[in-house]
Amino acid sequence: MPFDRAQLEGSRPSPALEGSGRRVIVSSPEDLILRKLDWYRQGGGVSDRQWRDVLGALEVQAERLDLAQLRHWPATLELAELLEQALAESGILSR
Repeated sequence: MPFDRAQLEGSRPSPALEGSGRRVIVSSPEDLILRKLDWYRQGGGVSDRQWRDVLGALEVQAERLDLAQLRHWPATLELAELLEQALAESGILSR
């Protein structure tokens, strides 16, 4: 799937382990949000945990999010409506 490939290409070393001699690769916040939205949709839109995770990631990462990147995949992944709902609910659209 093209999104999976793009997610791997966009992953980066975790800054939390910098200087530790260990290397852990993590997804970008944008990719994590989209993956969580996809899991939420696949689960029938009933998982409070997935939805809370999406809103929490949006709120914590708000100032650092690349909204253009975040909005690149949702139409392909059938997540556009859910993403806009999450952005509105998290308050990002009003900032």
